[in-house]
Amino acid sequence: MSELVAAIYQNGVFKPLQNVNLPDHQRVKLEIIPEGETSLVESQKRALSEIAGMGNSGLADVARKHNKYLYQKDS
Repeated sequence: MSELVAAIYQNGVFKPLQNVNLPDHQRVKLEIIPEGETSLVESQKRALSEIAGMGNSGLADVARKHNKYLYQKDS
């Protein structure tokens, strides 16, 4: 299970700013995102949203009628 946890880096150690439910010596992977910057995942979501226009069309049947919307064909 992944979880986003705010932390502070102090004297060579990352210190979480909230309780973290992990056993001692549990290995984790950290993605370092300084405050005010967006993560890679957030920037990828934004880019895909802009490319696909997700949610902007208001159409609910795009998958079923994709030829109509993409190519102006009914088949």
